Amino acid sequence: MDRIRMTDPESPYYRQAMELYAAGFPLHEQRRPEEQIQAMKDPAFHCDALVESGTFIGLLFYWEAVGVTYVEHFAVVEALRSSGAGSRALAAFCPAHAPVVLEIDPPEDAVSTRRKGFYQRLGFAENSYAHRRPPYRTGFAPHPLVVMSWPEALSPEAYSTFSRMLSHRVMRYAQVGISQLAAT
Repeated sequence: MDRIRMTDPESPYYRQAMELYAAGFPLHEQRRPEEQIQAMKDPAFHCDALVESGTFIGLLFYWEAVGVTYVEHFAVVEALRSSGAGSRALAAFCPAHAPVVLEIDPPEDAVSTRRKGFYQRLGFAENSYAHRRPPYRTGFAPHPLVVMSWPEALSPEAYSTFSRMLSHRVMRYAQVGISQLAAT
């Protein structure tokens, strides 16, 4: 499996990645297209297509900072879910980028409970930090998410690094920008 970094909308697999992004994540967790293009210019942001034998199979969007890698969006095409493709992608990714942090919905239904189990089977630990994720778009409220990390739970310092990166770097490329976060 290859990870191919997309740097602009003309990149191979970009259209397929954005179709999966739109189908796989709720609107409040998606950047508008113009903000996604701006984020792709940030050297800390990796907008990667997951490709096997020349075929697009998923996306892995992540941010690198000193002391933490934040997986912002991860999805595999629907036809390959439960095939092991997602597990293989993360098993190859995590050791080279540790510590890895991601957010999931609280396990309140069958889908969110399965998602949490998927990450736990890969060695992710649930963190106890009260975490509210700002939305990418106006008209939505911050929402509670569970922070998962690999290979172990985050120290308070590592969580603080992640939280600062989220609010000061990641949210720079959102309709709800840094200046608006205090009001949400």
